[in-house]
This record gives sequence, structure tokens and C-alpha cells, in this order.
Amino acid sequence: MSRLDAQDLFSSGPHTIKPGAWQRSLERRSFPGINGELVLDLGLRARTVTQSGWLQAASAEELAEKMSAVEVYLDGRTHTLVDSHGLIYQKMILEAFEPTSPIRRSRGFWCEYTCRYLQLP
Repeated sequence: MSRLDAQDLFSSGPHTIKPGAWQRSLERRSFPGINGELVLDLGLRARTVTQSGWLQAASAEELAEKMSAVEVYLDGRTHTLVDSHGLIYQKMILEAFEPTSPIRRSRGFWCEYTCRYLQLP
């Protein structure tokens, strides 16, 4: 299962990680009387990575503790995310953690969530 800074926060339920495209900043210049344009490469910029899934626990209190453990990483610092396949995402800033469903009960308690990261180049 996925790990954030070697912490096993997301193993209680299934989840997916979807990296977005890297962004490159370009500045275009054109001059009167000259065909074409000058393109200045200003370098690689950040990309958004989205993680969504379920958190599950035996009790509502334990589920709230799991959500609080994820919210600790909303600190503006960079972290390392390793997905279920061993792919390593470095320089990740957790921008948002949002439960996207109410807490539900079946065989234990669970809710759906979405995490949005900003990955720096």
C-alpha cells in the first residue's frame, strides 16, 4: 500500500494515485518586421497529483484518528509518497485532504477521501 514519508496512512482501504502532466513555462516574443517568434524556456513547473480512495476503521473514533494523522501533513513542507507499485513521488506538498463522503457503517466505519498534492520538479 502507499506510504507518505514511510507512514502507513492509506492501507486501510483501496485507493488510486493519478499524476497530472508536468507544466513547462514558456515566454513568447515577436518583433515587428521579423517572421517567426522567439520562445524562451523558463523551466519546468509543478504538477498536480491526486489520490482518492477509502479510509476504513473498526470505530468512528479510530477513523477520525486516521483522518487526523493525514491532516498532520498539511504543513506546507515537501514529503515523499510511495505508491502501491513502488513508484516514488518526491517533493510532494499535500495541499488538500478532503473526506468526500459522510462516515458510513457496514463492517466497520469508512469514508471516501481525496488528497491533492503539488509535486515540485
